[in-house]
Amino acid sequence: MSTTQDIERGSESLKQLRRALFYESQFRNAILSDAVSFYDANITKDSIENEFFFRDEENDFISIPDFIGFSTPCKFSDFIERWCYAMVPDMSQKALRDIPNLRQTLLKVFEEGKREYVLNYWGESVSGKKVYFNHQFLLTKNELDEVCALSIIKDYTQMHAIDDEYMHSELELLAYQDPITQGYNYIKFKEKLKEDGRPGSIICLDIHSFKIINSICGVSKGDEVIKNIWDALLISLDMDKGDLAAHINADHFIIFLPTTDKDVIVHKLKNLSLSLIVISVDLDIPQLQPYFGVSRWDAGKKIEMAYSEAITAKHNAKQQQNVDYAFFDEEDTNRLIREKEMLDSFEEALARKEFKVWFQPKFTPKTKRLVGAEALVRWVKPDGTMISPGEFIPLFERNNIIRKLDEYIFRNVCYYQKKWAESGKTIVPVSVNLSRASLYYKGVTEEYKRITEIIGVDSRMLPIEITESAAITNDAVKKIIDDFHRLGFSLQMDDFGSGYSSLASLNLLHFDTLKLDKSLIDFIGEFGGNRLIEHTISLAKELGINITAEGVETETQVKFLKNIGCDNIQGFFYSKPVPSEDFEKVLDSSVVKENLKTRNDFVEEHIYTFNQNYYKPALYTFIVNLTKDLIVNHTEQENWKNETNILTKSYSQAVSQVTERFISKKSVSAFKKFMDRDNNLKSFFGTQETKILDFQRFFDGRDVDMRIMSHLFKVPNSDDVWLYIKVFCTEPLKLIKN
Repeated sequence: MSTTQDIERGSESLKQLRRALFYESQFRNAILSDAVSFYDANITKDSIENEFFFRDEENDFISIPDFIGFSTPCKFSDFIERWCYAMVPDMSQKALRDIPNLRQTLLKVFEEGKREYVLNYWGESVSGKKVYFNHQFLLTKNELDEVCALSIIKDYTQMHAIDDEYMHSELELLAYQDPITQGYNYIKFKEKLKEDGRPGSIICLDIHSFKIINSICGVSKGDEVIKNIWDALLISLDMDKGDLAAHINADHFIIFLPTTDKDVIVHKLKNLSLSLIVISVDLDIPQLQPYFGVSRWDAGKKIEMAYSEAITAKHNAKQQQNVDYAFFDEEDTNRLIREKEMLDSFEEALARKEFKVWFQPKFTPKTKRLVGAEALVRWVKPDGTMISPGEFIPLFERNNIIRKLDEYIFRNVCYYQKKWAESGKTIVPVSVNLSRASLYYKGVTEEYKRITEIIGVDSRMLPIEITESAAITNDAVKKIIDDFHRLGFSLQMDDFGSGYSSLASLNLLHFDTLKLDKSLIDFIGEFGGNRLIEHTISLAKELGINITAEGVETETQVKFLKNIGCDNIQGFFYSKPVPSEDFEKVLDSSVVKENLKTRNDFVEEHIYTFNQNYYKPALYTFIVNLTKDLIVNHTEQENWKNETNILTKSYSQAVSQVTERFISKKSVSAFKKFMDRDNNLKSFFGTQETKILDFQRFFDGRDVDMRIMSHLFKVPNSDDVWLYIKVFCTEPLKLIKN
């Protein structure tokens, strides 16, 4: 018995000795390590066998069990609960949400093959000081196959502060620094501008056709170009005197100059343009063509508004020749007001059916037979005035509402097709344009097919036209085209030759028809232009693609296209776009051919006779359909565009703009009366056909004596009244040029 007791006493003494040695080891390790505390726990048994300590701010060691009111050995889970209660006042911290199940968590972590588990949380030291704890559990198994953990608790307060500062710095860089240029982004630009508060000028900058550089040279080269443009900005601008710049995205930059002096601004922009030429040479890339738009800014104006105005001015610059900058002016403001009015009235106009479908016929040059038409949209206001598609379509595209209009036109064309079929008229395919926004609308193919099924028309009679720029080099488009084909639609690439597509890509995209852009057709008669069109048609034929030529206006063009195998022709030579009621009258191809061709021949012959009788070299000539308020054609087209920047097809709008901008005050009243549409229509029915007006207009900052001759006539088989205008100067032409 005594022997057993001795053995038990010896065993207990051994345990005490081991405990004491471990105590000393823990104490020593606590002193030597950077931990504020560590201990050994048996997770399987849920126990802590030995004493352990906490290092305070004075480097003194305090017994944790004593401090939190219990003694070892104890349960690991009990200790954790007491530790958190004593040392962590805010238990809502995310890192501590699993504390009640920490033992089970550690066992699960070990089973998953992980050997470490870490908690980071805010707590308090024994003195009440706020501490950021790093609580680490190193997991292993003992000789009895029990999961054990060495728990190491460290004070990470200072390190956390450093990490916070670093993170803040990193976040600030992400928030305010452009990743490509390493300079300011748009957010930082706005902050700096508001801080400065000085009035000046906002300038937008982008590079014409920059996407070509990315396509030809690669995206990495494109980023290098962007970085070099930024470096050129830093050199050209004076940042110490308040100049600012930022990279917005792609090839778009924004600049601020604390001045409104146009000469100073232009000087800086020219220097910058020269710097960009150097970049092109240094990097061996296509020459960079910058465009700038300038608007005024002061502290009371939103930066976004000023930037938007600058973009508007930049677009104006792009429309002019040999000009790479433009200033936002009052006319731009008026245009923005008009654009807002159009946007605001869009939904109402849609509901009131102000958008009308017009049709431009397509013919085969061999037989002159009607083979189809293109559906076009016209906006006719309740008072009869017409808004040009060139005015509202780009606006709707920019504001992402074009999709509604696309679908509206498609539905209406479907209804027309059904109506004509039911009335026994000849049915020809009528192609419908699909904008970029509609093209990428999810489910567009199924939606268009559903519309045809509901209305009851054949999708084969409704070809879909997609512009070259929207179709090329986009993998997503191929699927959309394939889906349209699968559902019975045919596909036509519109405006081919206006962009950068290749015939090789057409084989991949499976277009049924290629529509040659008018810009290509205008080259007919030039050796290079003829060869280009011949080559294009030849290769397209090899790929099994039909060809339609757009914008055909002369008999020479028709003959050439016929001889080289062009399938179809669309253009003013046969017919301009006409309203639905006119198109319905001529749906039988024989009627269409004769009526429209006769009309064109008569107009040309009538004008030729008139010119023979009243010969005088004209600066400009215009052919106008007064009844439809439409400028049908004019000569000296490029000069007219460049000089006036008037692109409208509406006769009334063009007259109004010319009067306001170019006619001298002393001549305004007489000019407006002479050109007034209603007066001209009354004059025609009063048998007065030819009139002459002497007037004065502005030319190069001075008044120039001018003369306008107008002639009114009618075309056989039509109720429309036409107007032919000749404008010439009464001074020697050389004086005007000087």
